[in-house]
Amino acid sequence: MDNVPGDAMTYTVLAAVAVSLGTLFRLFQKHIDGQPLIPAEYRRVVPWNFLAPLVLLVPLLLALSMGSGAAGIDGEPEVDLTIGVTTAAIGATGLPGASLYGGWLSAGIAVDEAFYGIDPAALVQAMWGQSAMTLTLSAACFALLILAFGATRIDLGLPESWPQFFADVRLGATMWAASLVPIYAIMIVLNFTFEPTEGHPLVERLLEHHSLGMMAAAAFTAIVAAPLYEEAAFRLVLQGWLERVEYFARRRTPIAEIEGDAVDDGGVVRRSEFLYAPAQTQWLPIAVSGTLFGIAHWGHGVSPVPLVLLGFILGYAYQRTHRIVPCITCHVMFNGFTFLMLALQFAAEM
Repeated sequence: MDNVPGDAMTYTVLAAVAVSLGTLFRLFQKHIDGQPLIPAEYRRVVPWNFLAPLVLLVPLLLALSMGSGAAGIDGEPEVDLTIGVTTAAIGATGLPGASLYGGWLSAGIAVDEAFYGIDPAALVQAMWGQSAMTLTLSAACFALLILAFGATRIDLGLPESWPQFFADVRLGATMWAASLVPIYAIMIVLNFTFEPTEGHPLVERLLEHHSLGMMAAAAFTAIVAAPLYEEAAFRLVLQGWLERVEYFARRRTPIAEIEGDAVDDGGVVRRSEFLYAPAQTQWLPIAVSGTLFGIAHWGHGVSPVPLVLLGFILGYAYQRTHRIVPCITCHVMFNGFTFLMLALQFAAEM
């Protein structure tokens, strides 16, 4: 009998590689023609201070620090290249790993037993619970920015119209296509070079119990909850604040005056006294937020390294547009593609 899932996985990978290479070639043509890869759209700096990223990132940092002591699970299986790349990729989706289970300690789930020692049904419930907490934290973050700092729609990186929303989705899809080959190439090279035996715990549990309920819970966490939280945390709040710090720290040169009020009700800059043309792209906020984004996935095999690159791509898009829909779209598509590969791999092994 033909291996239909295996063939589907092969054709999907080939199609994705073709789309990615075609997108990279088109972007390279734009670059050599002197066109910006993403046109810059300037607006006022965000109004929040360091308290906003602190509130949003402290739970993640605490979970990382608590989970770091849970290393060393006996009997770790050897990981071949396919499983290794899948492990790295699934870690890139933001799914909970052993290093991120510190936040579940309050529920009485030991870190080193979070995946290996509890019943699959309890794990499914825990994943749905984590998704709910993640989405609640994201919503609370937006409420904090609005109520405490007076953030507007533009400050929150939201599109002003449906046409702009769909344009942002297209930009995010382009970012996903362009990032696919470089990121997966890095994962493959690192797995060949270091041959890690540390697998993502959730992948190993899914290999044993890939039921529809567990796959649905994991998919929702990876494709919906994780991108919303991580883009709000790392791009909107953290990078937005870092850009604010750098903006007021550097010397500014006013551009030619623009007619109209200084700043309208939506936060759009209208006059040169409040609008300054940056001498260059603000790379430091991009580098800091992108690096921390990769470190946040520590303990997921080799995934932190290529995720730094993904963080740079997402950070560059935010710095150019100051909207989060392109970043969320790219993140959702990246995680969705990874999960599709995982599902096809499971189907091929059945």
